Amino acid sequence: MITMSRTHPKRTQTNGRKAEDGPTPQPMDRLLFLLMLMLIGVGIVTVYDASYALALEKGDSFHFVKRQALCAVIGLGALLITRRVPYWKWRGWAAVGLALSVILLVAVFVPHVGSKINGARRWIGHGQFQPSELAKLMLVLYLARVLSTKPKKILSFGDGLLPPLIVIGVLAALIAKEPDMGTALVLGGTGLILLFLAGARPRHMAGIFGLVAGVVALMVVLMPYRMHRVLAFLNPKADQLQAGYQVWHALIALGSGGVTGLGLGEGREKLYIPMASSDFIFPVIGEEWGLIGTLILVIVFTLIALRGFTIAYRTRDPFGALLAAGITTLISLQALVNMAVATSSIPDTGVPLPFISSGGSALVLMMAGVGLLLNISTYPDGPGAAGGYQDEQPDPYEEDWNRRWERGPAANRLSSVPARRRDIPPRRRAGGDWE
Repeated sequence: MITMSRTHPKRTQTNGRKAEDGPTPQPMDRLLFLLMLMLIGVGIVTVYDASYALALEKGDSFHFVKRQALCAVIGLGALLITRRVPYWKWRGWAAVGLALSVILLVAVFVPHVGSKINGARRWIGHGQFQPSELAKLMLVLYLARVLSTKPKKILSFGDGLLPPLIVIGVLAALIAKEPDMGTALVLGGTGLILLFLAGARPRHMAGIFGLVAGVVALMVVLMPYRMHRVLAFLNPKADQLQAGYQVWHALIALGSGGVTGLGLGEGREKLYIPMASSDFIFPVIGEEWGLIGTLILVIVFTLIALRGFTIAYRTRDPFGALLAAGITTLISLQALVNMAVATSSIPDTGVPLPFISSGGSALVLMMAGVGLLLNISTYPDGPGAAGGYQDEQPDPYEEDWNRRWERGPAANRLSSVPARRRDIPPRRRAGGDWE
C-alpha cells in the first residue's frame, strides 16, 4: 500500500536553495525516456511494415506511417508540456478533465459528431480522436487527487470507496457501450488496482472483483458475438474462418517466426490479419523478429513497469505517488492484455500495444502520461511547503482519525506495529480502553 502521509522531511539548503524556495528538481529518469523512444521507433518501423499493402490501396504506401510519425511528434510536444509543468499543478484540472471525458464519450453516440467504423462508435470525427484514451488518463489523474485528499476514507466503503467506484463504473459502461470491451476492462482494471494501492480493505476489493467478474460474464452471455469469441478462444482452430480468424493467424505468425524470425519485411501473415498494424501488431513482430524479438519487447515493458513503480515508491507526496502508480499500471496492464490476446491467452478483445500500435489518440496520450511520470521523478519530495495544497480544506474524518490514534496507548508502540496494520483505525473496547 502506498503511504498516505502528507508530512515532508525537513529540507536543508541544497545548491544554494532553501526549503522556502520550493522543491529542488532532481535529474529525470532518463532510462524510462529512452525505453519509450525505443518502443516508438519500433512502432513506426513495424506500422509501415504491417500496413504498406493496405496503404497501397489508398495510393500512398506511406499513408499510415506518416500519420503515426505525425502523432509521435504531437505526442512529443505533449510530453514536453507535462514534463515541464510541475505535476501537482495538474491536480486542480482533474475534475475538469474527467467531466470533459464523459462529455466526449457521450458525444460519440451523437449523429454527425461521432463516427461509426467497423460497427463501433468510438471516435469523434472520422476516426480523428478516440475519447476513451483521454478517459483512461483523466481517470488516473482524478483518482490520484481524490484518494490522496482524503486518504483514510478509503477504509470506509460508503464514504470513501463507493464514490470513485461509481466514477469508474460510469466511464467503463460508456466505453463498453461503444462497444469497446477491451478498453473498458483496461480502464476498470487500472482504477481498481489504484484503489487497492491506495489502501482499500482486501475484503472490499474481493467483493468488488467478484461483482465485476459477474457483470463481465453476463455481458458475454447476452452478446452472441462475445460468446463466439470466448468459444474461439477455447478452440481457435475450430473457428478459424470466423470468430477465431485473427487469433488463429496470429498464432501461425508467432509460430512461423521461430527463434530468430523471418527478417524485417519478410512476414506473410500480416497480409491476412485485418488489424495487423494496430491491435495485432505483436504477432507481426513475432513472425519477423522471432522469439528473441518478442522477449526483448517483453523485457522493455517490464523495465518500464519497474521504473514507473520505483518512481511511485520513492515519491513522498501521496498525489504524485498514486499518479505515478496509476500511469504505470495503465501502460503495463494494456501491454499485458494486448500480448495475452495475440497469444490466445485470453479471449479476443482489441486494445493497442502502447507506443507501438497505430493510433494517434493512444500514442499522444500515452506519451503525455510518460511526461507526467518523468516530472514526478524530477520532484520525488513533492511540491514542498512552497507548493503545497493549501487551497484544500482539512478533512474532518481524517482529523478525527488522527486525534483518536495519537491519544491511544497504541500510539506509543507505533514503531513495533507492522506496516500493514498501522493504517487501521483503533477501536474502543467495551470497557472504554483503546486497542
